[in-house]
Amino acid sequence: MANYFLVVLDQAGHQWLLGLPKDSFDSWEELRQAFIDNFIATYEQPGNKYDLERIRDWKNEPLRDYIRRFSDMRLKILKISHEEAISAFIKGLRFHEALRNKLLCKRPTTMAELLATAKNYADADDTEKLIREDERGPDQPTRRDDSRGHFDNRNHHRPDNRDHREGWDRWRDNRDDFRGKRPRDHDHEVNTVKRPKGRRDY
Repeated sequence: MANYFLVVLDQAGHQWLLGLPKDSFDSWEELRQAFIDNFIATYEQPGNKYDLERIRDWKNEPLRDYIRRFSDMRLKILKISHEEAISAFIKGLRFHEALRNKLLCKRPTTMAELLATAKNYADADDTEKLIREDERGPDQPTRRDDSRGHFDNRNHHRPDNRDHREGWDRWRDNRDDFRGKRPRDHDHEVNTVKRPKGRRDY
């Protein structure tokens, strides 16, 4: 084993070994333990089923991204049954209700079957997104939907009177007959009518 030690070391391992003082170890066991103690903090520990259960989809996250994150974590787990992985996947579906209901009604028995079903739903979501973009056109603002598919129009409002006044000022400044003239102080005042008994605003 000691003969192959230098062969399997990467650059960091070689640098660590060359930096050791001469005659640091008297046996292979001492070298082995010193190597483990030095690099154990940088070693990526294998995951478990609880790490997989912590993978949840995010609001407005594409389904395909959730599938990718879930699959990446599952590959880091050495031993996990199909049933445990399927339960964790369904548990992590919070904002993709259609797929979750499908898996609960007809529960798959293997991860291959689950991923095939999830891929079909992800393809359908991508196609629906492209159709909405084509119908909207390039000049229209991006449509924002909430998690239930309802249109969010909180930021789509009509301009107030100030917006109209600012547009009038820009138009007046660009007119040749207005250039060089000072703006009148009463341009934006409310029209009034003088009456013998006082003023009334309209």
